[in-house]
Amino acid sequence: MRKKLYKALKKIYGIMMIAAFFGGVVPLAPFIIAIIIGGGEGGTGEAICTWLYKQYYPWIIALASIALLVGLIAMYVGGYEAFSTKSFGVGKKEIDNSGSNA
Repeated sequence: MRKKLYKALKKIYGIMMIAAFFGGVVPLAPFIIAIIIGGGEGGTGEAICTWLYKQYYPWIIALASIALLVGLIAMYVGGYEAFSTKSFGVGKKEIDNSGSNA
């Protein structure tokens, strides 16, 4: 049961992160178009950038945040300790070549 949940959460995390990545890259074209169009203060270029900033990006940031939460839950369910000192080798007993504990 736990493995199935872990695999499902990992798949959801992957899909959401891909969507968040492309959601962050896609506005590159409208920004370039807004730079080319220009229009000064109150112009079309400014309107495009303002819309992206106020309407589009909050959704992408929320999507990425939820994806991160799903990824952390998946790690917890899977039993991974990525944010512990054990993952960096701290606190583990080292064994020397003779086989005794160091």
